[in-house]
Amino acid sequence: MDCLDWNNIWREMILANQNTDHENRGNCADLWNSRENAERFWQRSQQNKERIENTINELPLHKDCKVLDIGAGPGSLALPLSEKADQVTAVEPGDGMLEILQENIEYYGIENIDTVKKCWEDVDVENDLNGHYDIVISSFSLGMPDIKDAIEKMQAASSKYVYIYWFAGETPWEAHSYKLWPMLYGEEYTPRPKCDVLYNVIYNMGIYPDMHVFSLDYQNTFSSIDEAFDFFRSRYTIDTKHQENLLRDYLKENLEKHDGQFVEHGHTTRVKIWWDKEVFL
Repeated sequence: MDCLDWNNIWREMILANQNTDHENRGNCADLWNSRENAERFWQRSQQNKERIENTINELPLHKDCKVLDIGAGPGSLALPLSEKADQVTAVEPGDGMLEILQENIEYYGIENIDTVKKCWEDVDVENDLNGHYDIVISSFSLGMPDIKDAIEKMQAASSKYVYIYWFAGETPWEAHSYKLWPMLYGEEYTPRPKCDVLYNVIYNMGIYPDMHVFSLDYQNTFSSIDEAFDFFRSRYTIDTKHQENLLRDYLKENLEKHDGQFVEHGHTTRVKIWWDKEVFL
C-alpha cells in the first residue's frame, strides 16, 4: 500500500510555488484579473490552435451533451465546445479573462454558454452549476492546493466523463524561471507539481484513469523587445531598474530574431488523464 500522502505533496509544491513575493499569481485569479494579460492569452491561443483542435476532437461530444469547462479563460475551449454541445458552463475567476469571454460570447452570438465567476475551490456544485455534466474538463487549470478535493468536486459535477490536462515535463516558462529567478531575486525557483503527483492522487482515490502523453510545440511572436518585456514582466515582480535591465538583456539573448520580430519557441510534454465515472462508482 502506498503510504505517501500524495495530496499533501501536491499541496506543499503548489504553496511553495505560490508563496513568493516575486511571481504575480498569489491566488487563482490574480494574474488573470488584468485585461491586458487576458488579451495576450487569447491572442496566443488563436495563434496556436493545434492544442485546442486536438482537444475538441478527442472529446466524446454529441449534440445533446452538457460540458463543464473549469478555468475557461477567455473561451479558448468553451467557444468551440458550444458549437458541438447543447450547453457549456464556463467557470472562470479572473476579471480580465471573464470580460473577454463575455465579449467573445456576444461577438459570436453564442446563446448556450453560461458563466460562473469563481475559483473552482469556491464553487458549490449543487447551487452554482447547472445540474450534472456529461463531460467535465479541466485544461491546464490546476492551481488549487487541495487537488483531491478539486477532483472529488469534478466527480460530483460529472454524470459520465472527467478529462484533466496537465504537464508531464518542464514547461518553457519554468525553463525561463530557473534561469531568471537567481538573477532577479537571488533565489532558486520552485516549479509546480507535475502529472506524477496528480496521477498518484487520483489512483489513491480508487480511480484508475487512462493516460496519454503528448508533446506540443508553439511560438510567441513579439513585434519588439518592449512588447516581449511587457509580456514577461506580467508574470514577475520587477521593482528596480537593475531587474528591468536583467530581464531585457535575457530576452535579447534568448529570443530568436526573425523578419524584424522576436520569437519565443516553446516545447512542452503534456498529459491527458481521463476516466469514465460510471466505472468507478
